[in-house]
Amino acid sequence: MQFLFKKNKTWNKKKILVVFLAIAVMISALVGRLVYLMIFCSEYYGVKAEDLHQRERSIKAARGLLLDRNGKVLASNVTVCTISVIHSQIEDVEEVITLLSEKLDMEEETVRAKVEKVSSMEVVKKNVEKEIGDAIREAGLAGVKVDEDFKRYYPYGELASKVLGFTGADNQGIIGLEVQYDSVLSGTDGKILTLTDARGIEIEDAAEERVEAIAGDDLVLTSSSSSFVVVKPIRALAR
Repeated sequence: MQFLFKKNKTWNKKKILVVFLAIAVMISALVGRLVYLMIFCSEYYGVKAEDLHQRERSIKAARGLLLDRNGKVLASNVTVCTISVIHSQIEDVEEVITLLSEKLDMEEETVRAKVEKVSSMEVVKKNVEKEIGDAIREAGLAGVKVDEDFKRYYPYGELASKVLGFTGADNQGIIGLEVQYDSVLSGTDGKILTLTDARGIEIEDAAEERVEAIAGDDLVLTSSSSSFVVVKPIRALAR
């Protein structure tokens, strides 16, 4: 009887030891995983967390000027606006739809489809005249964003258009000098970073982080009618 009691006691100790070892292995694995995530993956998850709580909007760079050898502007820029909506920030859907369809001269159903679409940011219309963009901005409706952009302008119309070329909807060079020197003229876009909560709504009074755009370089016609030289943007000439 005493032998059986000692045998059972030994067996119980073994079971307790096995359970203890199993728990210790599990805890060690969890601690190891935690250390791995905190030390070796900290940068990766830090970027992920930053992306989750930041919304990025582009600041378009002014395209460089094209000038003749006497300094006359052959191609410049006019300021236009891009109108976008952020679904999670809209407070009055019907008011936003009414305003945008009226100001942008768009069908109400077309605007509604964009306003009601669940996305981080939806572009409603590009290349909107600055006066209209300013009017929409002044309305101050939550969830409506007005960002300034640039559209190419040729003061002499079609003069030398085959040589100068033209740009597309996104202000990129298509033909002629516009595409040949596109990398020089296009500049570097900037960005605006704003903090948001878990629902994607911008946090009030949170500071914005801005990276300003860098305007493209200008091209000036030399004494030869077929060659250009690259110069830095001429600030005296209004874009």
